[in-house]
Parts: sequence; structure tokens; C-alpha cells
Amino acid sequence: MLSLSQPKILIIEDHPATLDAIKMIFEFEGYITMNLSNVVDLHAKIAAFQPDIILMDTLLGMTDGRAVCTELKLSVHSSVPILLMSARHGIHKTTYYKTHWDDYIEKPFEMDAITQRVRMLLSKKAQQD
Repeated sequence: MLSLSQPKILIIEDHPATLDAIKMIFEFEGYITMNLSNVVDLHAKIAAFQPDIILMDTLLGMTDGRAVCTELKLSVHSSVPILLMSARHGIHKTTYYKTHWDDYIEKPFEMDAITQRVRMLLSKKAQQD
């Protein structure tokens, strides 16, 4: 049974199979998930769901996930940690690194690696709150 204290993860990924896999990983771990394939009405959806963390792909169709990260970090949602995911290797070495997202993971990733990163970001957020 789900409790209100379980961490909530907003997963933004436009590839259906990848979205389903990430969702299954975190629901198996006991997290509550909300899954989006695009960023339409993102601020309203974040306000309604109130995620503890956001996992976002760098490429969402024609939308650059890095730009969305920047937008979120400059908004009322700035305290929500963002884990950026990308199949484009080396993207974390750009000037955006660590300024507009909180952590980065390259695809494909191991289940243990992504769950560990999420736990670390949630722990860091809890210490700051």
C-alpha cells in the first residue's frame, strides 16, 4: 500500500519503452511516479503532482531538455532536483553542467546506478530542507 511519505518522481521521457522501463524500476523500489512524454503544461503538472525529483531526457522530440532544466531552475520549482538522462555521451561536459540540473546519467544505465543517483539527490535535498 502506498503512503504519502513515499518519494514522488516525475519522469519525462519521449521514448515509450524507456519511459516504461524507468517507471517499472522506480515503482518496484516503492516510489510514486508520474510519467510524461512531453513538456506541455509542465509547470501545472509539477504544481499538481509536487514531485520530490524530476528525471528528464535531454531530447524530448524537438524540445531540448537542458533548456527545460534552465527554465525550471529559474522558476518556483527551482528546489526540485533534476537528474538529466542522455544517450549523447559527453553532454555533461558542456557549459550547462551542474548549473541547470543536479546530476546527469548516460544511457544506457544500470538499474542500480539510476536508483543510487536518485537516492543521493533525495538525501541531499532532505539535508537542505
